[in-house]
Amino acid sequence: MKGQNGAKSTAGEMYGTLKERIIDGGFPPGMRLTEEGLALEFGTSRTPVREAMRLLVADGFLDFKPNSGTFVRQWTASEICEIFDLRLLLESEIAGLAAAHISGDEITELRVLQDAIEEQGVDLSEENLSRISVLNRDFHRVIGVASRNLRLVAMLNNAIEVPIVQRTFRRYGAMQLQRSFHHHRELIDAFAAHDGMWARSVMHCHINTARNAMTRDTQ
Repeated sequence: MKGQNGAKSTAGEMYGTLKERIIDGGFPPGMRLTEEGLALEFGTSRTPVREAMRLLVADGFLDFKPNSGTFVRQWTASEICEIFDLRLLLESEIAGLAAAHISGDEITELRVLQDAIEEQGVDLSEENLSRISVLNRDFHRVIGVASRNLRLVAMLNNAIEVPIVQRTFRRYGAMQLQRSFHHHRELIDAFAAHDGMWARSVMHCHINTARNAMTRDTQ
């Protein structure tokens, strides 16, 4: 029993590691992944790698092609638009709810996170964009918690936990990144004023900006 539990734990850890690498762009769309190569890279046996890859295929992060292998999923322009359409609906509503329910401590947490996001300005290096991406996910996570609506947040997580959305910052230029910073600051102001309409409006603009960045070369 202990050995079985250990194997499951290892597969779960491998799943999380591989998913994070895909989300961060370490494994780019279209890249072929093999059990042997991943097991060698991460110093583990092929069994947890095989199980993790199977789960990632089921969750839509990888594509399995018979007689070809397993590849990091590539997203079509229509799929990207569908994802952002869903984000516009859900995330704007979540922001409006958060404005009504957010606590002072949560507003402080958002300010601290945004200070960290802007710490290196509009540096577009891969290192800084990866750092910002992680902090940005935390920023939006706090907003989700502040909405006090677990069902909406669960629906949103199913939409945003895809690689194409997490790589948005890599499509930004300096001006777009600065605009994103301004959106976050204005969201904080709307939350501090407990103004749901203001928060919804800013979030709608924020998501639309990301959508345009992701689709401008695919339309």
